[in-house]
Amino acid sequence: MSKNLNTNAKRVSKSPRVKKKTKPHDGLDDSGFPKPTELSAAAIPPSRAHGASYHYPLLMSQLETCDPLLKWFDSVEDERCMPWRRDWIDPERFDGSDDELQEALAKRAYEVWVSEIMLQQTRVQTVIPYYNHWLSRWPTIQSLSEASHDDVLSVWKGLGYYSRATRLHQGAQAVIAQSQSSTSAESKICPIPDSPEKLQNIPGIGRYTAGAISSIAFGNAAAVVDGNVCRVLSRQLGLWVDVKERAHVERLWSVAEGLVRHVSSNDPQGETGTWEEKKSAIPGKWNQALMELGSTVCVPLKPKCGECPIRASCRAYAEGEALMEKDATRTHIFAPLEDACSYCGDIDIEDIEVANEDDGDSSASPPRKRRKREKEPRAAISKYFTSHKCDGIADSISGGLVQEASGPRSSCSACSRSISIRNYCSLFPKKVSKKPRTEKEGIICIIELRCTGKAGSSEYLIEKRPANGLLASLWQFPLIDITGSQPSSTKSHQSSAEQCLSSLGIKPSNTSTVQHTAELGTIVHLLTHIKLTMHVHSLVVVADDKERVSIMEDEVLQRKWVVREAVENETLSTGMRKCWKLYKNSPKQNLNPE
Repeated sequence: MSKNLNTNAKRVSKSPRVKKKTKPHDGLDDSGFPKPTELSAAAIPPSRAHGASYHYPLLMSQLETCDPLLKWFDSVEDERCMPWRRDWIDPERFDGSDDELQEALAKRAYEVWVSEIMLQQTRVQTVIPYYNHWLSRWPTIQSLSEASHDDVLSVWKGLGYYSRATRLHQGAQAVIAQSQSSTSAESKICPIPDSPEKLQNIPGIGRYTAGAISSIAFGNAAAVVDGNVCRVLSRQLGLWVDVKERAHVERLWSVAEGLVRHVSSNDPQGETGTWEEKKSAIPGKWNQALMELGSTVCVPLKPKCGECPIRASCRAYAEGEALMEKDATRTHIFAPLEDACSYCGDIDIEDIEVANEDDGDSSASPPRKRRKREKEPRAAISKYFTSHKCDGIADSISGGLVQEASGPRSSCSACSRSISIRNYCSLFPKKVSKKPRTEKEGIICIIELRCTGKAGSSEYLIEKRPANGLLASLWQFPLIDITGSQPSSTKSHQSSAEQCLSSLGIKPSNTSTVQHTAELGTIVHLLTHIKLTMHVHSLVVVADDKERVSIMEDEVLQRKWVVREAVENETLSTGMRKCWKLYKNSPKQNLNPE
């Protein structure tokens, strides 16, 4: 990236850094698992007998094992055309002054920050146009800090999870405020700190985002752990756990930290030094490579194991290979009791069966209905292997499709073998049942104001949600919650909608009429943890003058009338936009009040 930044400026000379002659970091205690005295073979399903040291990452066995992932990332880095992916700015080779270097680092850190916030729970292709528009509007953290909150939400409109925009805006304001009170000249030019610890002090920046900014923008050996990284590491380690449990998440953070420090100690130019002393492009590339691998290759279902650059160090893949071997005399190796793994649960034999049966191409033909069986207690896979030698069930599992031992056996071609191994890998990490969404129900009141004494478009009442909580600071049509104790019927819905008008202080008078016109329909909108059922009602207020229609003030909600053409320009939530679309497409909206 530095080649594009002021190539005519001269770099201010500096005293050369003194490198400590120390041995590269070997990650002995950083993986979160005990380092084995010797590398053990794959744990053989279904018993998977292994010790805790089995999960020590094979990627840390030697520096060269990490090279294939970095080389793979170099080859695919530009395939998805992500504008936030840029060359690392090497302070030692930057062609410019110190101030220009700090400006470049500040811009780069800001770009990484914006991209990482936008990418949370959002697809890459969706983010790209928003990212480009955002940076064209606010190219620096300084310009973002000076923007109004409404403008920020307006640019974010349609990307969802609006609290991300709020936190990004608040974080920028906090960074600029801190830099203005600082006595450091560097912090005024590059106000964004470079260490993960300091970055996490900024509102809206958590552990993951801090690691991404620190490694990608500043070249520090800081780890990142997201859902993609959790899945990759779970399979690499052969760790069959729920990666959403706090204890397991912390353990994976330890592994990720050990790996990025390990790979950062491998200097391509042969310089020595510990990961604490060295900054380079490697930490950022390594973290992005792990995330890219999880996003495009090591995917949740049907992982592309044949394309994986680190398949050789993958415990899950090795276990899948062991499962496919047809040696019925294979002996299981049981770990000593004191060294037995206490993290992994037992993989159910039906999990492997379902993984294989669901492998068909759903686009080619409808899925085949599974034969009903009599319900039996779900047993751990180890139940079927009480002896030290595999029996016919293991041989049955090793076919291209898992079947009962007494059933027909499919041919094991190279293709079916790779599919079965892939399906076994897809069992990692452990799947858990999601909690059902909380169900909520409400009345959405779309209130139209028609002024008989004035030509022009009708106006509609909207209100701004509180600055904190669900859908913070977004605009909405007036909403009445339906509690569990209330009956839910068309008649009760109409009554609630009419009460909404009264609560707003909108009442009929000598100069105005108020009328409920229709219930337009029901929309079910799914949020991350909430299922919201919205009954959309149309109401009309007819007055000879807008000024004669007063609205009761609210200490929390800000309210205003907007003309019909401007409604869609407001920062409405996705659910409210669905309600507005229903209203616009409904013939009932034009009914005149009686």
